Amino acid sequence: MNKLLTVVTAALLVPLLGMLAGTAAIVSTSGGAYQATCTTVMSPTGQVVVDAGDPSGEGGIGFALPEPGTPRLASLRNPALPIPAEVQGYYAAAAERYHLPWTLLAGIGMEETGHGRTTATSSAGAKGLMQFMPATWAAYGVDGDGDGRVEITDPADSAMSAANYLTVSGVTTGGADGVRRALFAYNHADWYVNDVLYYAQVYGGGVIAGDPAGCGTGGAGNPDLAAIPNATVGQLLTWAEAHVGQPYVYGASGPGAWDCSGFTRAAFAQIGISLPRTAAAQHDWVARGNGYQVPLGQEQPGDLIFVDSYLGPNQIGHVMIVYDPARKLTIEAGGDRVGNYAYTYWEDHPLFSIWRVGASA
Repeated sequence: MNKLLTVVTAALLVPLLGMLAGTAAIVSTSGGAYQATCTTVMSPTGQVVVDAGDPSGEGGIGFALPEPGTPRLASLRNPALPIPAEVQGYYAAAAERYHLPWTLLAGIGMEETGHGRTTATSSAGAKGLMQFMPATWAAYGVDGDGDGRVEITDPADSAMSAANYLTVSGVTTGGADGVRRALFAYNHADWYVNDVLYYAQVYGGGVIAGDPAGCGTGGAGNPDLAAIPNATVGQLLTWAEAHVGQPYVYGASGPGAWDCSGFTRAAFAQIGISLPRTAAAQHDWVARGNGYQVPLGQEQPGDLIFVDSYLGPNQIGHVMIVYDPARKLTIEAGGDRVGNYAYTYWEDHPLFSIWRVGASA
């Protein structure tokens, strides 16, 4: 996570039946059959420890793609087809950009068009490799090959847009339920979800970056909560100050090294508040009613700032604690160590929000 380090002295530390026929109708992500519950389990079921040498999971954890369930439909009679090298390249590029297993995109591509073998517009009007409806494309289509155009029939754009849509739909949030919920948003059919997961497993499965103990998606928080008393916030910051200079290590949660969310989790634990493990899950936990959002310019010491970073533009990948609002400084595990950093660096990012944890959280 590259950022601008503000050097401070110690004195400053004071206070789809797609099935080769292309009939997917990608619709709204609201509602649906799959909703994750909000938990703060330390070692949730299904957690995978991600190798720090391959940082694909924020907080050093992720979860395996879920196994297919029942019912299934197309996958019962259509075996997974070989993937043309060019198409697999599109899947791989989209997966790298949005930090998803490429096999999940391959599962959709197989279900929808047999990786482009079917090129006709569906009877519902869906088009392209990943079968987008034009209205959905207008909202979620992105340029996948850098040619400056966003074309529904361009396979590179189609694959990249599918990854964009899945992450917007919460595929990384809440473990297996989050994956299923996102696929259900892509096509509102249980058999479709299971077909895609079946094909994804045939192509090799994979690990989703994120915390399997998720808190759903969205939420406006609870502005009726009382703020944490200043003296209590002071205890949190005093603990944080004592760790300035300790190294940032991907996936570390103390006591001598930290990543961003491991540090905030430990800091809030000092005042009796249990946060989830990853930055994304911490954001969703606050948004689900354990705090409330505050506008830029009204932040206070102890507030949390969430931003997108290395996980792509649709995912929270970094969390910071507000330290000095007047100078816009954080105290966080960032850069290569715990220290004070300028959060002005992040203000123009696609995801930038400030949240105040409530006293009753």
